[in-house]
Amino acid sequence: MNFRRIEWIFMMAFVVLDIFLVYMFVQTSSSDTSTKSSSDTSTTVIREMRDDNISFSNPSSNEGTGYYIAGNNDSGLKQHLGQLTEQTPRLVTTSKLTSLLHTTMAVDKDHPQVDLDAFVKQATNVIHGDQYVYSAALSSSSDYVYVQKVADGEIMTGTGQLHLLVNKNHQLISYTQSYVNNVKTLREKAVTISEKKALVALYQYNQVSNNSRIVWGKLGYTRLLKLKDSSVYVPTWLFAVKSKNSANYSLHRINAFTGAAMKTGSTEAATEDASGESSTAGMIWQVAS
Repeated sequence: MNFRRIEWIFMMAFVVLDIFLVYMFVQTSSSDTSTKSSSDTSTTVIREMRDDNISFSNPSSNEGTGYYIAGNNDSGLKQHLGQLTEQTPRLVTTSKLTSLLHTTMAVDKDHPQVDLDAFVKQATNVIHGDQYVYSAALSSSSDYVYVQKVADGEIMTGTGQLHLLVNKNHQLISYTQSYVNNVKTLREKAVTISEKKALVALYQYNQVSNNSRIVWGKLGYTRLLKLKDSSVYVPTWLFAVKSKNSANYSLHRINAFTGAAMKTGSTEAATEDASGESSTAGMIWQVAS
């Protein structure tokens, strides 16, 4: 047995191992420094926002995950109109319908979601109703909003929402519905930035002015790109912002993959009621068609 050769092999193996360990140490140190630097920057910006009298709840530093997803622009709702009863549905576009109930339905003033959930889940009332979930943040006392569930999140744009309209007598009278059909994931799941980083980006992109209040932040899917027959959606941090001298809320988007500000499009505003409580009426993200 050639012991000198074995000794040489072991020596080379240890040299390679040492080089690898040094490389890993440098990479880890660099990563730790970068992470610490990023954390320090975020903390500094958050402090600046407080100094500018921008009020908000402490944002989460936890990252999440999401997909690029795609869906047809044609909702396919037309093919299912026959299942609806006791109402008069009408297609406004290929992606949206509106329906007037033949008989109004009483809604409990104190617990409206119970009655509305039951209505939505009934297949003869709403097409694909079991694919929607109530969104308190987007709702008001006259417009109760349900958002479409997709992949591992919810569509926070007007392309996948259900609006239940309730009159002053607490009666459901009609609804409008949009639906993203044939949803598919385009890539493997990827990491999304934290709410804290998204909030910092919001400020750095000058999307929030001094003396403003950030009412809420939500992670969901909004449209990134509209093609001829389909649209691409991306995980998005959506923030509702209320300026000091305005009764309205505005919605702002931050791409949860890249941290870039996304085109706002148009929004319907919300007001505060006489009691001073937030009323999120019409806080529906309307991506430009």
